[in-house]
Amino acid sequence: MEEIRMNVLDVQEGMMTSKDVINEEGIFLIPKDTIINKNHILKLQLYQMNYVFVYERPVIDEAHKSIAPIEKTEKDIKITQSKEFQGFINKYISGVSSIEKEFSKVIDTASISSESLTGVIDSFITETTNSQLFSYLCRVQTADDSTFSHSMNVSILATILGKWLKWSEKDINNLSVAGLLHDIGKTKLDPAILNKKEPITDAEYEYLKTHTTLGYKMVAQATLDNGIKQAVLLHHEKMNGSGYPMKLNWDQVHKYAKVISIVDIYDALTSDRPYHQRYHPLKAIQILEEEYYGVLETDYLYVFLENVAHNFLGNQVLLSTGEEARIIFINSQSPSHPIVQTKSSKFIDLLSYDFIKIEKFL
Repeated sequence: MEEIRMNVLDVQEGMMTSKDVINEEGIFLIPKDTIINKNHILKLQLYQMNYVFVYERPVIDEAHKSIAPIEKTEKDIKITQSKEFQGFINKYISGVSSIEKEFSKVIDTASISSESLTGVIDSFITETTNSQLFSYLCRVQTADDSTFSHSMNVSILATILGKWLKWSEKDINNLSVAGLLHDIGKTKLDPAILNKKEPITDAEYEYLKTHTTLGYKMVAQATLDNGIKQAVLLHHEKMNGSGYPMKLNWDQVHKYAKVISIVDIYDALTSDRPYHQRYHPLKAIQILEEEYYGVLETDYLYVFLENVAHNFLGNQVLLSTGEEARIIFINSQSPSHPIVQTKSSKFIDLLSYDFIKIEKFL
């Protein structure tokens, strides 16, 4: 298949990159064989790229044929076209680019500016309500930039959870930095394996797991709180000893790592990945309820799930019965099973009628 050099101003959604896109500073922007979307185009403009190499005609991504496109609801369209969301997404993309630049500095100079990193997150927390943040994060599609956008999301979520846990300002600031740096070791991994769209082999999985120790080596000598460094190393440890890299006793795992492990999984569940479409928030909460109590820090997990669920009070949903309903009450015993009111004014407790499921948010 022939490739052409194309001016960035002429790049359109649906085109496919024929080479890795790397800017003059050596920052890796977009992998080869990536289907270009609106976020990629904004990113190219943000980094003032002049041209990219693409295949001569748009290509259907074989790896995504089995993944149904996300169906945008009327509310999705209304929110994503709002002035507030557009301001959020512009700030979000700028924030992700700032993270990439900071990571590049770490690689080149081994220096880390915690002030620069926390500055990226502060504006999101202070200028956007929690309910807006959760609503917007569910609608940000940046699957192809997973390491950097995921780091942004994890930092935002960790900062919010720290506030819900009523931790000190120092701890909350440290959580913000820990969230941004937790996956920095992935910058040392082979992009071909890290961004692989096909199922990975056991050997590749073991290789990807090394991002924790690689990341720790990158931050070990930095002037950072030790808890941040521990979060980079230990955010995949589990209470039942099934985690990595050290399979520590749970009381040896730093509290920052315990927080990062929760929000890390939540963001992965609610984000698009090559191997799955994102789950709606209450489905993600259900998965965490059913699979991670006794695996992650129970007290932190309970606080997180209940508070996240409360941010979706009033949302319209489609039930498995085909009825549309509104979330009116969050069950503290199981936040993923709220009480809803249908359009016919019928009240349904989804904890009592657990055979009725929420199919999607409207």
